[in-house]
Amino acid sequence: MKRIKVIVSFLFLLFPLFIRAELSQELQGADSLKVGTPFLFKITTDFAIKGVSIPDTLEDFAILESKRDEKNPRCWIIKIVPLNTGALSFPRIEIQPVDSSVTPVYTDGFRIYVLSVLAEGDTLLRDIKPLKKYPLQQPFWVYLLLILLALAGGIYLWLKRPEKPKREYIAQPVIREPVLPAWEKALKALDELIAENLPAKGETVLYHFRLSNILRAFLEETYRFPALEMTGREIAVSLNRRNIPKAQEIRNFINYCDLVKFAKREPSAGEIEENTLWLRNYLLSFSEQTQETENA
Repeated sequence: MKRIKVIVSFLFLLFPLFIRAELSQELQGADSLKVGTPFLFKITTDFAIKGVSIPDTLEDFAILESKRDEKNPRCWIIKIVPLNTGALSFPRIEIQPVDSSVTPVYTDGFRIYVLSVLAEGDTLLRDIKPLKKYPLQQPFWVYLLLILLALAGGIYLWLKRPEKPKREYIAQPVIREPVLPAWEKALKALDELIAENLPAKGETVLYHFRLSNILRAFLEETYRFPALEMTGREIAVSLNRRNIPKAQEIRNFINYCDLVKFAKREPSAGEIEENTLWLRNYLLSFSEQTQETENA
């Protein structure tokens, strides 16, 4: 009898190892995607889901929302928005069960195709219509003759002009405006933007567009690459190639602004204040570097 109990206990301990979780996944709204158009990634399992583990290395996507389905604890929904065009790959993610005896499972990676935002008609070439001649239009030589006559008359009047008495002029000293460093110009633009209080007026997208441009203009003048004309991904490549300090923080800030501009994300007042403060402190750090250089 004792031996039977030992065997039963052993099998009971091994039972979780034989539990095999079932998983299914589907994409919703992933057809005809463009940059900034969100779609849903729906995951369904045969166990209650505690959470999902999404990699921090996503560059082509941004996660707008990740939550459990309110009506079904075995279903998890992730709202995703693409940030680039072309064929994009989304990696596998880990699904964490509520019951610790169930082995975590992984979704399958998938690829989507993101279309360009340009309209199809923008690439069409159309023939130019022939020039239309107006009823009073004269031959070309008539206009040329009139121009020559006007030029000759102007030269004649200039040669016959009366001479003006010469005046002595005292040269005025040239006052040159002090050239501000890039960080100081950016900080001045940031203070002017804050003073306009655009978020309180409902102009959140405009505020983040100008906020991003302040940083891009500073990077362009300081590190000599066209940041104002680049996408967020191209800026990230330039930051890494030049070993620019705080590259990850700069990428996070630009991605945050892109989400508000293109994905219509509605940030909270706290998020706006936090990111604005980061940009101010980042610019002020260059003031400290300048003072240290002068004192050295």
